Amino acid sequence: MNNVTTTQWGAVWFSFAAGVAGAITVTKASPALIEIQKEISLSLVQIGWIMSSAAVATILLGIYAGSLSRRYGAQRILQLALALIIFSASFSLFISSPSELIASRLIEGIAVILIAVSAPTLISHLSKPSDMGLTMGVWALWMPVGSVLAFLLAPLVLELLGWRWLWACSAVVAIPLLLFSLHIKDPARASLSASITKTSSSVIHRAIVLGLIFTCFTATFFSLITYLPTYLINHYQLSTANAVLVTTLLPAFIIPGNLLAGLLIHRGLSPYHLISYPATALAILISAVFYLNYPAETGLLLLALFGLFLGMIPTAIFAQSPRMADKPSDIGRIMGIVITGQGPGILFAPPLAAFIIGEQQHWQNLYPFYLALATGIIILIRYLKRLQTRH
Repeated sequence: MNNVTTTQWGAVWFSFAAGVAGAITVTKASPALIEIQKEISLSLVQIGWIMSSAAVATILLGIYAGSLSRRYGAQRILQLALALIIFSASFSLFISSPSELIASRLIEGIAVILIAVSAPTLISHLSKPSDMGLTMGVWALWMPVGSVLAFLLAPLVLELLGWRWLWACSAVVAIPLLLFSLHIKDPARASLSASITKTSSSVIHRAIVLGLIFTCFTATFFSLITYLPTYLINHYQLSTANAVLVTTLLPAFIIPGNLLAGLLIHRGLSPYHLISYPATALAILISAVFYLNYPAETGLLLLALFGLFLGMIPTAIFAQSPRMADKPSDIGRIMGIVITGQGPGILFAPPLAAFIIGEQQHWQNLYPFYLALATGIIILIRYLKRLQTRH
């Protein structure tokens, strides 16, 4: 933990805005792909690479990004990430082949993982310990807020300017942020550059466990959001538009879940509790969803509650990460390990869920999958608490 006595809220909101720029960078591919295919011929494999490159970068570079943040300072790495977004998004104006598009996407994937590690690290350096719950609650909003903005802006930008300008919009967001970052002072930079000491094995062990919890969270969210529209269409005979509209309840209620968890941590509730209690609630809700008969209105309520409890978990993860550090220089490495945990969940859970559902679309088969993920979170957080107490 740090010794900051006053939280620098301006810098915290800047870090959050950088995260939103990263989230827009990730999300913009989905609404743009149809228009891109009209101009550039893309195979299914190439589309897969475009969509999953951010997850691949997370798996390959998450820990390394944490080491870079630890060595050079979170502020500098965040500036590098914004510069990469500006370069790659601007390059999209000249893309003429699938390979160039994939190359641009891979660069953006690197930028996003650098933001995902360095921004919360910088926030932890600029927050007094008692405000960590609030500041990490703000940070946890980066992906849902950026995703919503991307989907809201996409139809208008595509209609008026085309997919290239939708691709370039993340650069428009990143340019003023990069300029603003020059006026931020990271109090941890001097100590980080002056003396880099080895992170203890116990800290790394606990960070890995917290990263596995993140894997369970992202596996739950991304597999559910991927196939929920199809489930609603098949099970409730909804139109495609209505199924997509109902699906937005999940990320929409994750946002108040993020904020509620941040407020509760600020009021003194342990991040451990705000991981274990919501995971227990998720296990109960999963059982209700699959084994109770209920009207559609009750189904909407269950989906909203699922999003609310699910949204508490990432805030608690981000709040707990800096608390595990023995010294400020450990925070970047811990963040890198924890963020790496989200990659496998994003990359492997959707195809695994599809395999479990099968060609005959046996949705009931997903029950043990989601129950195992919720139970895994509960077991892992209890194990992590024992490790922390022993330490």
